[in-house]
Amino acid sequence: MPASATATAPLYALDNPTSYVDPTGRPDFLVVLLIASIVGAILGAVGAAANRVKVWDEVLLWVVGGLIGGVLAVLSWTGIILGVWAPFELDTSVAATVGLILFGTAGLLGAVFGPLLDNTDNPVAWLFSFLIKLVQSPLLTTVGLVATLVVAIGGGNVDFRRGMLFIAVGPGGGALTLGAVAWTQSGCFNPDGTVPDNLARHESTHSRTVAAIGELGFYLTYVTIGAIWGSAQGGSWNNLNPAGFGNPFEKTAHTFTGDPATPRSGGPSTPPAPG
Repeated sequence: MPASATATAPLYALDNPTSYVDPTGRPDFLVVLLIASIVGAILGAVGAAANRVKVWDEVLLWVVGGLIGGVLAVLSWTGIILGVWAPFELDTSVAATVGLILFGTAGLLGAVFGPLLDNTDNPVAWLFSFLIKLVQSPLLTTVGLVATLVVAIGGGNVDFRRGMLFIAVGPGGGALTLGAVAWTQSGCFNPDGTVPDNLARHESTHSRTVAAIGELGFYLTYVTIGAIWGSAQGGSWNNLNPAGFGNPFEKTAHTFTGDPATPRSGGPSTPPAPG
């Protein structure tokens, strides 16, 4: 876009507020972001349905996380695309539109097909699921891949199951999913170097949330709205209490590990019910 057109674009929008395009005929950048938020919210709802989320507060967080994730993913892709194509002076709205297409396509595949692929016993299907998650979580999954290489070279346990990698990172009995890689403490591994399938299904649920709404949408919503909501319900910010209250993003995942097996919905004023 010529400098003069760029400078007059805001004035053009004020003079003609009903127009959704800039003087070059391309969609306005802010309109693309608005569309991204709507697309993200829809992907969150579809993902929650496909993953059989049954508690209303978790469904709500999938939708809110998708709204946030759509905007942040498009902003991120726009920056990446403009940086890569800088010599060609690509228009910002064009870059944003490409980013929206990338996010929307990968998110739809992750939301709809992620559960189907992960719930098979086919490593090829798991690989396709992993690749979708990689697109939706390029930063954290890439870091995890580097860590996987380090762990494998060092002789540590590495397992590929349910569309994600599990890597041994030290003593203990917990696991943390970042993108499509679960940083898993040694106490979670079986003697043969694999992880129990119920744990894999638990962590894979989190990775499918990432596949649907993107890493930025999931983790930002998890540590803000989800953490505050869960603490107010009587659970810790990243867990559930024995009654099934806590961070909503943990509720479906915990049905696979049975701790507790029956999550419950509730707002900040809901008192923890007896087990």
